Amino acid sequence: MNHQPEQFIIWEAPNIEKPELRLYYDENGRVICYCGDKSVIGNYIVIDAQTFDAARPDIRVIDGKISTVTSNGAVYKLMPNKIEGTPCSIEDISIIVNETENHIKWKMNIYEL
Repeated sequence: MNHQPEQFIIWEAPNIEKPELRLYYDENGRVICYCGDKSVIGNYIVIDAQTFDAARPDIRVIDGKISTVTSNGAVYKLMPNKIEGTPCSIEDISIIVNETENHIKWKMNIYEL
């Protein structure tokens, strides 16, 4: 009898990364899209699978959190902001200027009622 050595194949399963589910939103907190692709650029929050599956277009993102408040239940207020916002003329807020010019930045803030 001819004995050959036993051969063992060790196979390791590939590391499967859990997808990061994201809700992308605009500067006013309105939903742009729900996506699992990390290559999309824009404002987003990471959400759970149940929120992703529901894919509700009527929600808002306020201060990094999901809000189901209706549009009548929120107040939008334009306020000066030193860090972010749209640079506007000091004399007239309706005139948008370059950041190199003398300006005040304005940002839309959303408050839930």
